[in-house]
Amino acid sequence: MTTTAISPLAPSIPDGSVFAPAFAADAAVRAVDAGSPALEAYVASDPQGRVHVLTVRNGTDQDQELFPEGLLPAGDDPLFFLGGASTTDEHDGRLVARLAPHGHVRLGRITHDGKPNHTTQEQPA
Repeated sequence: MTTTAISPLAPSIPDGSVFAPAFAADAAVRAVDAGSPALEAYVASDPQGRVHVLTVRNGTDQDQELFPEGLLPAGDDPLFFLGGASTTDEHDGRLVARLAPHGHVRLGRITHDGKPNHTTQEQPA
């Protein structure tokens, strides 16, 4: 089962091509600790450090659970569900991803220089 629009996930997904820089040859890829040795996780980021994609894989025959938000760069920018086979829910106001045996999830975040992407700038009069 896959759920894509539970807060704090963004209500709509932008064109997937905006995440392509995280998969380019010059992208930075680093392993991250997902809180369990059963989970293999890494974050791929574009060279400018604005586009980030988290991939987590459950390598066991057991259901696994994780709190993915803390594995991506901090920010007020929303998370986007990019694929995989997981169920998302909220627990104590935090996003929880539940991975089936041998399942995976891919989430993305686009940071905007520390500014939420929903702010607008005032135009001079």
